Amino acid sequence: MAEKPPLPPKPKPRPPPPPKAPSATRPTPPPAKPHHAANGTARPAPPPPFKKPQLAPPPQVLPLKPPPARQYLHQQPPPGGARKARYRPPQRHRRGSPCSCRRLCCFATGLVLLALCLALAAACLAYLYYRPRPPSFHLHPLSPVRLRLPNSSASAVSAMDATVGVRAVSWNPNERVAFVYGAGEGRVALSDPDGDVALGWAPVAPFEHAPRTVAAVAFVAAAKGVVVDEAVAARVRDRYRRRQQGFKVVVDTHVGVRVGKMRTGMVPVRMVCDGGVMAPRGGEGGGGGGGPMSKCQVYLFRVRWFSLN
Repeated sequence: MAEKPPLPPKPKPRPPPPPKAPSATRPTPPPAKPHHAANGTARPAPPPPFKKPQLAPPPQVLPLKPPPARQYLHQQPPPGGARKARYRPPQRHRRGSPCSCRRLCCFATGLVLLALCLALAAACLAYLYYRPRPPSFHLHPLSPVRLRLPNSSASAVSAMDATVGVRAVSWNPNERVAFVYGAGEGRVALSDPDGDVALGWAPVAPFEHAPRTVAAVAFVAAAKGVVVDEAVAARVRDRYRRRQQGFKVVVDTHVGVRVGKMRTGMVPVRMVCDGGVMAPRGGEGGGGGGGPMSKCQVYLFRVRWFSLN
């Protein structure tokens, strides 16, 4: 019986390779089995081929957080797989830039301020050249004055008839400025501690007041059946007999200014004369009456028009 061939010697174990990165590690192939020669001797296994060391992978980068999902609602494809057309808002025409609007506003504001400055300068020059001054008004003593009161004191009230003639004069101190007065109305009232008693009104004719001249405003107010208290009637009788009855005269009209051929618009004006008195008995026939004249106040736009004489 033939003898068994002797077993080949075991190869020496090789040292383990150095550890590599977990991502780059690959499973090592199993060691190759030794080839047996024909004579039964074992040949050493060939060395493994040279491999290039792999580079370490780049550091992991966290993914960016996506924007809110509501921005992509219109971009999500439908469940069927077909995509809808992307919605695009309609384009609007751009308006003018804010810089151009700001420049336009500044330019317009500058023009307005320049026009105001020029107008103010022209007004100042015109005032210095013409030196306008308001006219002055004085009230003549009222004449004729006729008051008719019943003498009986049986009733608590009395009916009075009155006729009062009013004449006021005006002086224009300007040399180049004329005043134009429109149509108006005049009212007369009795002055009494218990309150003024209206006697009536009359229209006032328009007129023009030339420079450096005197103009007159005259009208006659009449009233019938004016009811007054018996105490007021008694005081009016006493003052009328002594020619000491006081009156209040108010004239409302419109006035304009004329300089050469240029004329301004008409504005409301009021003349108020609180110190009207009766003319003395000797001056009733002349129409103007005698005695001192009381100065009247002039209100332009309900503001007192001060005299600069």
